[in-house]
Amino acid sequence: MSEFKPAESKSVSVPQETSLPPEPKRLSRRSVIATLGMAGVAAAGGLLTGGGLRSAYAGESQTVTDIVYGSRVNHPRDLMNMDFCTPSSIAALRAAKDARDGFLYYVRDQGQEGFFYYDPSDSTTADNTGLVLVSTVSGYRFKRIVDRDEISVKWFGAKGDGAADDMAAIQAAIDAVSVLGGGTVYFPVGTYIVSPLLQTKRIILKSNVNLRGEGSNSVIKVKNDAGDYWTIFGGFQGSPKVSNVRISHLRIDQNVLNNTTCSIDPGRDTNGTKDYYWRQFCIALFDFDNITIEHVQFAPICGVNTITLNNPACKNVRILNCSFEFVEARAPKYYDNSAVYINARSHTIQNCRFLNTNPKKYKAFGAMETHAGQSVVSGNITDGYFTGIHIQSSEIANDPELRKTLDFSDMTISGNTFSNACLAVQLWPRKEFPVKNVSITGNTISINNKHHNFSMMLGIGSFPGVLPDSGGYDNITISGNTIQFQEEFVRRNPNDPNEAGVPILEDRAFGIGFVRPVEASNIVISGNVIKNCPFTGIRIGNAEKLGKVTGVQISDNLIINAGHYPAANEKYKSAILLQSAVSEAYITDNYIRETYDTARGLYSIRINEADGTFSNIRLKNNCIASKQGGLGLDLGPGILFDERDGAVTRFVQAFPPISGTFETGAFVYVADPAVEQGRTPAGYKVTSGGTAGALTGVTASGSSGSAALNVNDASRLAAGQWIRIGSGSQRLRIVAISGTVLRVHEPVASGQPVTGAVSFVAPSFEPFGTIGRLSAIGDTNGSTLAQLESEVNRLKQALRDYGVLSL
Repeated sequence: MSEFKPAESKSVSVPQETSLPPEPKRLSRRSVIATLGMAGVAAAGGLLTGGGLRSAYAGESQTVTDIVYGSRVNHPRDLMNMDFCTPSSIAALRAAKDARDGFLYYVRDQGQEGFFYYDPSDSTTADNTGLVLVSTVSGYRFKRIVDRDEISVKWFGAKGDGAADDMAAIQAAIDAVSVLGGGTVYFPVGTYIVSPLLQTKRIILKSNVNLRGEGSNSVIKVKNDAGDYWTIFGGFQGSPKVSNVRISHLRIDQNVLNNTTCSIDPGRDTNGTKDYYWRQFCIALFDFDNITIEHVQFAPICGVNTITLNNPACKNVRILNCSFEFVEARAPKYYDNSAVYINARSHTIQNCRFLNTNPKKYKAFGAMETHAGQSVVSGNITDGYFTGIHIQSSEIANDPELRKTLDFSDMTISGNTFSNACLAVQLWPRKEFPVKNVSITGNTISINNKHHNFSMMLGIGSFPGVLPDSGGYDNITISGNTIQFQEEFVRRNPNDPNEAGVPILEDRAFGIGFVRPVEASNIVISGNVIKNCPFTGIRIGNAEKLGKVTGVQISDNLIINAGHYPAANEKYKSAILLQSAVSEAYITDNYIRETYDTARGLYSIRINEADGTFSNIRLKNNCIASKQGGLGLDLGPGILFDERDGAVTRFVQAFPPISGTFETGAFVYVADPAVEQGRTPAGYKVTSGGTAGALTGVTASGSSGSAALNVNDASRLAAGQWIRIGSGSQRLRIVAISGTVLRVHEPVASGQPVTGAVSFVAPSFEPFGTIGRLSAIGDTNGSTLAQLESEVNRLKQALRDYGVLSL
């Protein structure tokens, strides 16, 4: 974001009234009651009984009034010694030509009621309407007696009537409290109209000045047809630092539908005018510490950000118990937006609600975006937002020392509910900085892929689109999340005017995954439930085979009905898919299930050498269930897996085996008790996978280039078996069976038979070792040449028997 020149604050002009008040008149206590009315009596009662002011004597705590006004009126007994004057008005005090020391003046202006006293020792304090009134005739200073540590905006002339422009009065209240050294600006129930404009008008926040209302009935509302503006509250880059501010119990209404003169236009960023002042933030700060925004209702809101707190060197931000309701603003085209954007250390977003009721697709783009780290995002609910949260590493200035101190992520995303999303939880490296040390746990996610009608979809993982950045991922834990997609059984048709379906990018749609062409390491995906993902349930790597992934644990996940969409590229119809260069991956104890009567998925686990290079990949104890016997494994050479997943070790009663499918790299041990000492092999290694036994009476028909085959009898076939058609040489592996339709691991190649008898492709074996010992060879000393030749031949045969010689 570019540098912004802060706008100069403008002084508040207050209309002066010229009528003079009557001479102060002493009243009896009984007359006070009759004159002030109930509101005045209540105020006076609090003051006179000591309930409203705390003592500044003997080291006791001081109030705002004590600090500002000194010892003139600082103790209840001083008030008891003062007399009342005839009730007055702000105009009358400003026109006063005389005043009495020791008298209380009660102002009855609506919303500005309160007691003032004359301070003869002060001749310099400026009139600010709310706390100090200055007579334009005599120069006397009349000072409000404050009975609590809150300063009402109405004292400064704010009407809160939904008609008058209260922006200047609100600013005057903030400025006055800032002069006092801090405190709270209070918004009584009402609707306060404000008129932000471009970079010239906004409400400037000040350090140590809090804003508090009475909840949703204290409304700050943008005026009709305000046009373009930068922000309602806050500043620009380069504005003074704002620290120790709490904004609470308010409603901020951007009056979206009635601002017909605005134009949120990202095109302005590139038109040469450097005009950024159309973004319509609600609260924007770029140098800050210790900012809390809680119990604020932002409804409706529309800007590029509702809250933007953007400086990675700043810290301590809390967004708590707020709600956000997005309505699209007037704009020439789609604009990127995030309700909460935080780039700061030590920040929390907790128990907030984000709602998008716009029927148009992905108009509410992002609920939350968090950078820089040491953050906790928990207990939030988003509904209808395209993205629940963007998790990004920080974009840090080109300062090596700053990078050393701020190069971290340390984020916890837990217990949130992201409903009706499209790209629910996205991890984005920024520039060369990796996203690292992130825990995403216990979230509930639903993907409304039909409604959003977008080309990509994901539950949790790396942003699947194209980014110029090179940062990777390290130490990411994704556990205990529940992710559910909408089912899509019909291919989207972009030419159908009634549907206008956006084609899905099949390699950019998955439940959980890391697919960017960058380095990724130490990834744990455990204990998640992923249901009805149209394409891949869990995916590591990318189709371009770029980047390297090291150290992956995929365990204890429940993946249901993955890959049910009628995809053109069927390798993505997989519960678990590994691509690119992956090393040290452990895939264990996952439950992969398909519940459809007609098989729709294709692979349970695919780790095929055609998709990348793999080393030290181990599968164990994965349970695969399907009504149609589908969801086969597609594993390349060198993938280690146990007997339930395809048998790294198998035992057979006799060799060669008469049935069973054997995978390349597996070891087969013969349990036949008949052993010839020194000659029977200890076992066999499978050098080429296949299915043992003979198959007769099964015929197939298909078409070249198709992976679907029709057979006359599928009862003797099973997923995982290797077959060929007729006299063809192509080895085809069955990955799914639906009725009499076989799905094989690759399309029938051109030139191969598509019709003919189906036979099993036999596995190839190579023996190793032997059982027992050969008998000793006798002493050959003194033997004839023929005897020696016979002994050498016996020795050579023994070497053959032990596998030392191959001929």
